[in-house]
Amino acid sequence: MKIPELHIGHTNLSDGKEIIVKNAVYKNDDQLESNFPHTHSFYMICLIRNGSGIHVIDFEEIEVLPNRLFILNPAQVHFWKLNSDTDISLVQFSENMMQFEKLAVNDYLSSASLFRKSYVDLEVGQGEILLDIFLKLEKETSEKDLFAPEIIRGYLVVLTSIIGRIVNANYKIGVLNSKEYKLSEFMNLVNKHYATQKGVNFYAGELNITANYLNMLSMQILGKNAGEIISFRVMLEAKRLLYHTSQDISQIAFNLGFDDPSYFTRFFKKMDNITPSSFREVIYKKYQHPNNSY
Repeated sequence: MKIPELHIGHTNLSDGKEIIVKNAVYKNDDQLESNFPHTHSFYMICLIRNGSGIHVIDFEEIEVLPNRLFILNPAQVHFWKLNSDTDISLVQFSENMMQFEKLAVNDYLSSASLFRKSYVDLEVGQGEILLDIFLKLEKETSEKDLFAPEIIRGYLVVLTSIIGRIVNANYKIGVLNSKEYKLSEFMNLVNKHYATQKGVNFYAGELNITANYLNMLSMQILGKNAGEIISFRVMLEAKRLLYHTSQDISQIAFNLGFDDPSYFTRFFKKMDNITPSSFREVIYKKYQHPNNSY
């Protein structure tokens, strides 16, 4: 059993859609999205206009509040626990939508995983600015003329660029400098190779820098050395697999590149002071997992 990956429109199979926009009041989780933990093959930006609940993203419980903006990258595991009548604007869009030219927003999306959480709290007036663009985007997606695709792309660039400006103003985060960009490349490589490559030398070689320099960059910007970043990524995937799949500990260890399940158990306990099986028991109970037999 794998963690379900859903495509635009929350379908199991891609139908080729590049973008969907919704502005609506949702009565419950089912109306907004699939009500089970899943990943996306796309980006999602979600503006909470009114309502309450919990948004669980990679085991972090984040309160749903008015004027809170959620930004999810592909592969993040999440699900909602909404209270009734939650007013939401959201856009789901593919990576292809942002590849037509080099834009500052591409750097913002790259920097997101380095410098921010999965949400932004908006200040007075900022939500209204974004809502206006959501509404224009939604209207344009219903148009069928030959100008619509470029207008949609234009509005999407405006939306993501304004979000980048808001993040910069509210949290003092700007466009990546050369060191931050290099570390962003490192993080992208870790996301691709964490199961097979756990040594800093591999990533330093891919980036054409020394391991010492990579460790210095990581410590300077993130406060953790490169080896810790790799280990944290392995741990995140281990936790995802423990909760979201029915694989046993040996299977999970093998899938994460550990030849010896006992070594994986020691690694996990060293990182989080709990064994994998105990973690699964605790997290099953916490989120009332359907396979909970503890």
